[in-house]
Amino acid sequence: MKKIEKNKKINAISIDQISLMIPIKANTLDNNETPDEVQAIKHMFQFNKILGKPEEQNHGLNGYTNSLRYGNDSAKILIMWSWRQTWMGVTVMFYGQGKKLYESLAKMNEINIDWFDIINQVCVKFKGHVSRIDIAVDLINYGFSVNSIAEKLKDDSYEFLNGKTKRKISLEKMKTIGDSGEIDTIYVNSRKSDAYLRIYNKQKQGLSNKKSGYYTQAKNTQDWIRVEGEFKHREAHKIGNDLAQLVDSSKMHSYLVECITRHWILTIKDKEDDGEKEGA
Repeated sequence: MKKIEKNKKINAISIDQISLMIPIKANTLDNNETPDEVQAIKHMFQFNKILGKPEEQNHGLNGYTNSLRYGNDSAKILIMWSWRQTWMGVTVMFYGQGKKLYESLAKMNEINIDWFDIINQVCVKFKGHVSRIDIAVDLINYGFSVNSIAEKLKDDSYEFLNGKTKRKISLEKMKTIGDSGEIDTIYVNSRKSDAYLRIYNKQKQGLSNKKSGYYTQAKNTQDWIRVEGEFKHREAHKIGNDLAQLVDSSKMHSYLVECITRHWILTIKDKEDDGEKEGA
């Protein structure tokens, strides 16, 4: 994200966390054998040049038997595979802070990271897919408050609509958390669903940790909320395939916004139309 000028309104769209899967061509692997695709991923992302030598681990997540870890516990990137079950492919998982670290170090080394090109290579060249993608919209110095949004949803001044069906999303499908009487986060839909929304106080999160990459930015803002869609499985596959088919990379950001608005639209409710809406 660009350096924030105090009080200037800024909106920014970005990919926060992302996981990509590349299939393994070999039908079988020997005991603890590393598939060739791992080396291809390391080369494509220039991991060793940007992040140094990884830590080898004889375990992984979600059924994978082996992994390489770049970064550290709070900012990590994992490459995972299973020599027993090659059909699972090779997954590269960028956690939010790990992705930020990777991009920052790449910039220091004057290496350009083009996510449009990366996703295109994974989906087209390697016949893989995006298995998870978190799309973040940051709204800075707009005067928005997560607590205020939550209160207006509760008193029916605001409502969430499904972007495709235009049907209202009920309060039963939302959850809020916070402390000191202030709501800091709103969740919409189930965490287990393929599409899940978070709206949270990014300024408060950034100020909570001085070692965070967001601390200075958060300190220089009046307010900062983040709207973040988490997409998995079929939804993530579709997003990756759609991006791979875009001819113009400049349309990537507008498409990412559409991924959120086709599921969730926050509207100001017109109470005069209540009876008409209920009868429609």
